[in-house]
Amino acid sequence: MKVTSREFQRDFTRIREAAAAGELVYVTSGNQEFLFQRVQPKTWQGALRGKAKIVGDLYSTGLDWESVK
Repeated sequence: MKVTSREFQRDFTRIREAAAAGELVYVTSGNQEFLFQRVQPKTWQGALRGKAKIVGDLYSTGLDWESVK
């Protein structure tokens, strides 16, 4: 989708929904062009890709514990 900066400001809700759906939105302002898109959230698991192998339950250390009030 290609919109002007004026359209971008006036119809931000529709453009944001399009970007959230995965569409790339090109915003033109004068002779400049900008790209508006949804950013994929980074997870800690992505940081370990190829560097470590996770074995077992991710939510448990395997140690017994109890909370103290």
